Amino acid sequence: MTARSPATDGPLTYRAVLTSRNVPQLLLAASASRLAGTMLLYVIVLYVIDEFDSASLAGLSGLFLSLPGVVVSPLAGAVLDRMGTVRAVAFDMVCGAMLIAAVAVLSWAGALTAPLLFAILALCSLTSPLSTGGIRTLFPRFVPESAYDKANALDLSTFSVIDVAAPLAAGVLFALIGPNPTMLCVAGAFALAALSLGLLRGGSPAPPAGDPRLLRSAVEGIGYLLRNATLRGLAVAYSIYQVASGMLVIIAPVAVLAWLDEGVAASASASVSASADRYTGVMWAVAGLFGALGALVAGKLIHAGVERRYMLGATLITAVAIFPLSALGSLVTLGIGLAVVGLMEGSINVSLLSLRQRRTDPGWLGRVMTVSISVNLSGFPIGTALGGYLASRSLTAAFAVAMAVTLLSAVCVRVLIPASAGSQERSGEPG
Repeated sequence: MTARSPATDGPLTYRAVLTSRNVPQLLLAASASRLAGTMLLYVIVLYVIDEFDSASLAGLSGLFLSLPGVVVSPLAGAVLDRMGTVRAVAFDMVCGAMLIAAVAVLSWAGALTAPLLFAILALCSLTSPLSTGGIRTLFPRFVPESAYDKANALDLSTFSVIDVAAPLAAGVLFALIGPNPTMLCVAGAFALAALSLGLLRGGSPAPPAGDPRLLRSAVEGIGYLLRNATLRGLAVAYSIYQVASGMLVIIAPVAVLAWLDEGVAASASASVSASADRYTGVMWAVAGLFGALGALVAGKLIHAGVERRYMLGATLITAVAIFPLSALGSLVTLGIGLAVVGLMEGSINVSLLSLRQRRTDPGWLGRVMTVSISVNLSGFPIGTALGGYLASRSLTAAFAVAMAVTLLSAVCVRVLIPASAGSQERSGEPG
């Protein structure tokens, strides 16, 4: 059974895609899982500080919540293709709900220790690639190809809004109802995502599981990505783009603080720091909202055959928005620059997802998606380290290097990503 297509009389509209079979359930599952995961990143830091009164343990909690999942992501892709995407993602959501609820229960019982908490977080992280890659895999299995771009745009727009709403919700809930009830709210969001997946109907049949040996299946997924020219090019171009994104996360607040601090007496430094936090938060919130808008606009404009062109153009505009626009020394121009970066990020991400879905054989989607996401995001921590180093020495140089890195990403889009899929690309056969 295949996914039922939205009405095809004339161009597809967002309303037609949104009301078509399975799309609302997919969007609800994706939104609930991301809300839970993003809230958890913020809540766990506050939780550990409240529970153990230790900033160093709070830092370690983030490590245990992320690193194990990155390490096992190739294996997770093989599990997706073997177990079935819906069941694998639902398994991760149920595990997340149970494990996070267990943290609250153990705390109430007075039995929660730091090593036990880290073990629970590591278990959460180990299954997380199932949903990180699996949600992306579900869309092409339950949505017809003609609706890929708009479905991806709707998905990305909700993701951008969650990026803004999740930290706000985490802070408000933590202050209003306390640590353990907030953890239960996160567990409830995981459970809601699992329930939403149970509402899916039909969809394309699950692909063959491939090699029965899990490790070999995972290695084959990496090999498929390396042989596929489009996936290879996307991995290089987008990981470099993420280096620039990581740099901006550090450069922007440093710039806000430095520009506010100019000409202010030392006695007012505390109020300046508080103002800088507020300004930075507002700027990133605006950038997130513009990212949602950019994804929706891109979904209306992008279709099969033009994804690479839009990705290239948006990356070039992003470079100009970083430098010189954001580096002019004004909070206004910095805010405008970050808003443009967010707007262009929508086009870049819709193009990336649509290209990856169209040029990947359905039987490889699970393995490819989890490996691709891990590789694509690998540039972000490099960018944060580089941005911190440069921003402490020269903000102008930091912005200029971020712009140069973005231009390098654009060059990779133009040179490394084929204009059209080769005859052997989707099959993954050696060319």
